[in-house]
Amino acid sequence: MLRVYKSTATLSTVAAIALLLTGCGESKISQCNKVIKVANQAASLGQQYGKDSKTAKGSQGLTELATKIDQVGTEMKGLEIKDEKLQGFQGRFLKLYQDISKGLNDAATAINKKDIKSANRFFVNLQKSSVEEGLIVKEINGYCSGK
Repeated sequence: MLRVYKSTATLSTVAAIALLLTGCGESKISQCNKVIKVANQAASLGQQYGKDSKTAKGSQGLTELATKIDQVGTEMKGLEIKDEKLQGFQGRFLKLYQDISKGLNDAATAINKKDIKSANRFFVNLQKSSVEEGLIVKEINGYCSGK
């Protein structure tokens, strides 16, 4: 009889721990939402920059945008994501933001030096980054929606 009691108590304890561990983890959807929320902040910055003619002019506007993109990158890096696939997306977004920030700063420097050829080259690279961002967004939306 004591043996049955011990087995039942052990089984109950194991079941409670398993339930506790399963219940504590964030869902895939919740983790997706965290990554997408931060990614949307970066996209909004780019759209806002393009619409605001005051900030869109000159190297100072580019430098300010680079600083804001760095902040979004820091926020993206700070997300605690357990899903391995989402960690991959998180890393790709982080690399993208670092590349964009560097490109913006490099373009600002080229503008200050009146090196239009270099500035244009940096802007072409930024356009490529925009295409890359679109691909990542499409992939993460597909993954998060289960398609």
